[in-house]
Amino acid sequence: MTQLLISLSTWLHAFATVVFIGHFILLAGIYLPALSKNGPALSEISKRSRPWMYASLLVFAITGTHLMMIDSGYLGFMDFGNFWGIVMLVKHILVFAMIALGFWYNAILRVGPMMSSNNNAELGIICFRQYANAMAICGVLVLLLTALAQVE
Repeated sequence: MTQLLISLSTWLHAFATVVFIGHFILLAGIYLPALSKNGPALSEISKRSRPWMYASLLVFAITGTHLMMIDSGYLGFMDFGNFWGIVMLVKHILVFAMIALGFWYNAILRVGPMMSSNNNAELGIICFRQYANAMAICGVLVLLLTALAQVE
């Protein structure tokens, strides 16, 4: 049963990674360049992706906690005495930075409604591009740190 739970946690964690980080890579690399003049379409993509983003963050929290607790590199809460612990610390700081970026651009700056407005659509698209690019870069770095943590 333990192996099944580990496999399920790993699969769900990887699936959430594809949804969350893949969304921002596609957004920055394909959707924004193709729809750069269509603020309402970009706003709609952002709005419709939100439940997927929140669900993936929830899956990350649950499966990530489980996978961390069973990893042989885990030394205990706030114990960063090995390479794995340091890499995980940096990775989680980056993940929290991504959450903060999402809050800043979506809740504070409100770039989604800005892209659909008649007055600030161009500025909204510029802000949305900055947000998508920053999230894509952070996502790629999270993936790199995840791979780095697998080195023993």
